[in-house]
Amino acid sequence: MEFEGRISRVLPVRSGTSQRGEWKTLPFVFEYFETDDQRWADRVLLETMDTNIMAQIGAYLKKGADGKAVVENGECVLMYELKCRVGFSHSVRDFDRQDGTKGTSNNIRCYKFEIAGQQGQHPAAHQAPPQAQPTAAPVIPPTAPFPPFPPQSTVGGETDDLPF
Repeated sequence: MEFEGRISRVLPVRSGTSQRGEWKTLPFVFEYFETDDQRWADRVLLETMDTNIMAQIGAYLKKGADGKAVVENGECVLMYELKCRVGFSHSVRDFDRQDGTKGTSNNIRCYKFEIAGQQGQHPAAHQAPPQAQPTAAPVIPPTAPFPPFPPQSTVGGETDDLPF
């Protein structure tokens, strides 16, 4: 499945050592609308071990004096809205735990990642966000404000606060 959407959160890199050697993965939350009539965005936690994708996402993160991503409240600080097209698949993975018991988990794999407007470019060609606007909060499409509750109506001299 491939969707256009945006990365709303980037979590710190996780790393470790396995039988195959050292590894790193960058987890991020991808928000998208599967259909145009959805009211709320779908969100999925994805991870990538691809260093090219990590570098592309890293270009949108606030950096400290040490050149590393700034982490606040357990997540990296996004400096710009990161619109992208992401392809991911899902399946179930069975595994053996260290105590010898069997386990089952969701297995969601990111197989495609393109920053919007950057299709066809080599990942190294994307050094900095193209004239992106800084965002302090998630970008939400403008809508007309709605009152928190329907207006109250008067029935027989009494105030009816029921919404129907």
